[in-house]
Amino acid sequence: MFTKNDTFEQIMNTEPVKRAIGNLFPTCWLERIDAKHYSHTMRQIETEVQMEWGVPFLSDAFVESANLLMETAVNHRFLFLPLWNPDMCPIASPDSADNCQTSSGNWIPDADRNCADTVWLFTGHPDHDTTAFAHTAASASVPPYPSKAVPLEERTGNSIRPAVIICPGGGYEMLSTYSEGIQLAQRLERDGGYKAFILSYRITPNYYPLPQMDLALAVLHVRAFASRYQIDPNRILITGSSAGGHLCASEAFLQESLKTLVLTELASRSATPDILKKYEACSARPDGVGLLYPVISFLSEYHQGSYCNLTGQQEGLREALSVETHITSDYPPVYAFANEDDGCVPASNTKRLEEALVKADVAHLCQIFPTGDHGVGLGYDCSCSTWSEQMLAFFHQELQTAAGTYK
Repeated sequence: MFTKNDTFEQIMNTEPVKRAIGNLFPTCWLERIDAKHYSHTMRQIETEVQMEWGVPFLSDAFVESANLLMETAVNHRFLFLPLWNPDMCPIASPDSADNCQTSSGNWIPDADRNCADTVWLFTGHPDHDTTAFAHTAASASVPPYPSKAVPLEERTGNSIRPAVIICPGGGYEMLSTYSEGIQLAQRLERDGGYKAFILSYRITPNYYPLPQMDLALAVLHVRAFASRYQIDPNRILITGSSAGGHLCASEAFLQESLKTLVLTELASRSATPDILKKYEACSARPDGVGLLYPVISFLSEYHQGSYCNLTGQQEGLREALSVETHITSDYPPVYAFANEDDGCVPASNTKRLEEALVKADVAHLCQIFPTGDHGVGLGYDCSCSTWSEQMLAFFHQELQTAAGTYK
């Protein structure tokens, strides 16, 4: 495994890191490192290079992401699951190994292709380490307080777990997969007892409904193969940050029409009758929606980039994709938080969401913290440091009502 004593070029020249690191650690972050630093150790680069927002280069995160790829390629602890090509998916098609890029049948996609063929879920391999995020978690995902929202015996003793599909943010322009994907997966698996999946969905210029279809397909896949993943199909949570929050919140009210679009598209891609039958029998409705500083509205005080990148500036989609105007009594339970000083996505988005949830009598917990701005992820050094504990406690209670029907 790599350490910060390895040089940038040593790490990047290792297969599959060179071609695939952008799946877990954003390529636009890597571009902060100039060629003159390539021969330097990651420990040196940490002192020489800054991120765009002024902090030292995230060497620990880069090294951890590279190691997760090696865990996937060498030790097979993780899987990338190609959703729109089920014949290449070892879960959906056990005979798919011949179509994959590694001798183990463990497909590892090239980064930044941004097309249907590279829409994937990243998760612990059910045959090797189904909760691999919990077992490979770095210290940065550990909260600075005892985590007691879910009793220890429930986190570690249940053979059937709830599932969480995590959608990183990035304004529908990029995906912040490390801080809003990997770290959340580690936290929720280790301290919440979840089986975590990180979704790589399509971004601009792939406009609506394509990203929402990707998430609907992810829900269908996880639910259809619940027994394979040892999860409860009645306790599937989707959670997203910023634009990923909008993706989750919109999929939750569009899920029926999205399922129709997904099945039609899969049929056109020659999915097998067995796969189509499995997905047809499932619902694309999540059982809970967790939102971190989410984009909610495109009507007022909205995030211009998310609107443009998702809709291609089609004015007719403003109201259609403004979540607060579509909340009804059958909307899933919601946890959401925002920071009052958010300079990117105004906290009023979360406030308007709460107003709609109250009006529709939907179970929810919406919290506004005073400071922290935007994109904080777990936010342990901000006023919102306990949000993940609050969300774990909320859904531990809310999802219990759906538990127990799956054996």
